[in-house]
Order: sequence, then structure tokens, then C-alpha cells
Amino acid sequence: MRAALLAAVFAVSAVGQLVVTDQAGREVILPPRVERVVDLHGGAKWVIYALGGADLLVGAYFVTPPTEPVAQATLAEVDPRHREKELPILPTVDALVALRPDVVFASSVVHGGAFADLLAEVGITTVLLFPETLDLLEEAFVLIGAVLGREDRAQALAARFHEMVEGVKSAAEGVEHRPDVYFAAYYPLNIYAGDVIQNVITELAGGVPLGKEFAPYRAGAFWYRANVEQVVLWDPEVIIVPSYSRASREEFFSDPAFSGTRAVKAGRVYRFPSFFGPWDTPSPEVVLGLLWLAEALHPGATGLDLVAEVVRFYREFYGVELAPDAVGAVLGK
Repeated sequence: MRAALLAAVFAVSAVGQLVVTDQAGREVILPPRVERVVDLHGGAKWVIYALGGADLLVGAYFVTPPTEPVAQATLAEVDPRHREKELPILPTVDALVALRPDVVFASSVVHGGAFADLLAEVGITTVLLFPETLDLLEEAFVLIGAVLGREDRAQALAARFHEMVEGVKSAAEGVEHRPDVYFAAYYPLNIYAGDVIQNVITELAGGVPLGKEFAPYRAGAFWYRANVEQVVLWDPEVIIVPSYSRASREEFFSDPAFSGTRAVKAGRVYRFPSFFGPWDTPSPEVVLGLLWLAEALHPGATGLDLVAEVVRFYREFYGVELAPDAVGAVLGK
């Protein structure tokens, strides 16, 4: 399967140029050498780090930089210069030119082809990413690995990621009840909509994502603006609050729109974990989010030791060793 993915994204042209097909379907001719890269997507840098490419990364957009001391110290092990590399999601062209990147990884939704064309005018190659499902995230591993010339490591990571996902899927398929899940976005009445990765992992973890049937409220947004009446009708059994939400977990208990729901009455309002980044966003860590969510919805269903799995993940993907006590703090255990 990984070999098929590599063949789908990587080719050599008739004149010997290296060509990749990015996740917007564009054929991109790569520079002869890729030694300086920028990540504006937000998730690509974590793949680059997992590929051992910290030395190649010269600029990156950090969606939510780590705030916990253990996470900060661990990221400093992976990339001691990460603070010097922070960029806004939409930097100026002049700022990018000054970094002299060989390749920029960007979002097919936030940046798009027009942005890539603009950078092409100043001689910068852009690869667009859209890893909004777990399969597409695996594809992104292989795509980024092909760009950086680290295909073997990328395919090994994709295979391990796939193995972890399949383990959770298999466990969740046998659950007797799939609870209705309200996955909030940035505010209490914003719910993730459509086939975004938050709804993907909710389904795979054995839940019913209440926002999946709705379209995002505008192009480029991934959430739907709910209202009090809808929340009452939904009566969610579980409420998930991402780490980057403007609302605290406690606000859902005091908000009249949610106080009568089954989730609040049963105390099933959970804050999604975050370490390097939020575990519910398109990066390698999302597989830990899937595992955590399956355990939150169906305690004991996976048959796995969550702390041990987290320790193993960071060892295998990033070469760092986390103490079980530190992981327990991240998980709220």
C-alpha cells in the first residue's frame, strides 16, 4: 500500500526532473536539491520533524505553540531553534523570499493555487496539502517524504500510523452503543461540520458526530454555527472541547444552552489533549487523538494502555522518551 502511495505522488519526468503530485492535484517540478523548507500548512512541520528534517525547516506556522513545560522542553529536543522559525499563516512574499526556501508546504484551502502561482513568480516551489482524512494524512507523509528525499522513513511512519488507526477502528467496530458527540470548534455554538478530520476520528472512535450532516458556514471554514434550539434537539451525550477553543470546559456546564444536555448531566464534557500541537488536527499526533477519543467514548474498548501507547508513539515518531507521569498529566490522569 505504501509503495502504491509513493507511485501516486512521485515520478521522474522524461528529462530527469523530479515531479510530485500534490494534494490539490497539481504536478509540481521539484528543485534539484531541497535543503530549505517552509511549512505554512501547520501540520507538515510535525511530519518533517518525524522524518528527521528539523535542520531543513527554516520557517513554520505553529497553530498553537506548546504551552506545557514538558511539551516545550521535548520540542526543544526535537528542534532547538523552533522559536526562531515561527511565521504567521499568511506571511508576506518578501518575508518568504528572505528565507530562501526551496519548497513551501501550504494549505490547498487556506492558501490555494493562486498563492502557489504568486510564489512561482518569485521562483519558489509550492506543494499544497489537504490531509483532512486519515488516508490523506498517510498520503501527506509519503508526499512530504518524497519532496525531502526521505521516502523510506516516510513509508515506515505511514505504515505504523496505519497500523495504529486500524487497531482503534477494529476495537470500535464492536461497541454496542455509539454516543452522539458534539465536537465544538472555537466557541460553544460552533460545531465541526462535514467531513473534517474531527468528525472523521469521532466516527472511527465509535461516536456519532452531530455536525457531520451540516455544511461549513462559509468556504474555507470547517464549522457550522449552531443555535440553542439545535443543541436542545441534539441533546448530545458527549461534548468535546478542543485545546484551542476560546471556551473553557467549565463554560459548557454553566451555559444554559448546554446545561440540560445528557453530556453535562453525566459530566461527559472532555477537553481534547494537546502536546506538540492539538491532537485533533491534521498531524501525526491525530492518531493519539483517535485513540484517546475511543477510550473517552468507550472506556477499555481498545484494550490498550493509553499511557504506554503515547510513550511509544513519541519514541517511534520523534525519538524522544516521555516519562509516564508526564503523559498522565497530559491525559488528565
